[in-house]
Amino acid sequence: MTTEAKFKYALKEMMLSKPLEEINVTVLCDKCACHRQTFYYHYQDIYDLLAAIFLNEDIEGLDKAKDAKETLLAFLAYAKENFVFLRSSYNSAARDLVDDFFYSKITAKLLSILTSNNNYGLQKDSYRNIARRYAKIVSDEFGYCFKDVGITPIKFEKTMHRFIDASLTSVFPALVELAKEEKKK
Repeated sequence: MTTEAKFKYALKEMMLSKPLEEINVTVLCDKCACHRQTFYYHYQDIYDLLAAIFLNEDIEGLDKAKDAKETLLAFLAYAKENFVFLRSSYNSAARDLVDDFFYSKITAKLLSILTSNNNYGLQKDSYRNIARRYAKIVSDEFGYCFKDVGITPIKFEKTMHRFIDASLTSVFPALVELAKEEKKK
């Protein structure tokens, strides 16, 4: 395991029992049996390490997702598996990293699906607008759930399942219709 991977793994593990604000470089280095200089060789601070985690995080099943529902269910499975880590990150100064992670990954996958399927006969810019708007709504809903410190992983999963189903039957089609109207202008 590389030194960078050790730091990433250790931080995620520590965040299962401590809020991010209670973890400092010294404690993290002790856990990894590394010197502080080694940490600072790779990262500027704990938030830089956290950003690296989100930048390189893989969502299992995302590459195989063929539609919006499969995409969102892959994110839901990831979020449930990493619930404590994500909630701890979201309820710290790293909230933007969590929001950006969900928004950018959902946008990219939806844009890929929409443009490859071209089910609606729109241009790439229209699909990009649909993907961006929908990803913003979905990432905000994930964040809304993470903000609730009393929510359990099971309640989170049920809430997000209901949201995914409802948004795919109402919000997503409305965004497609909006894109079609914008195309006419």
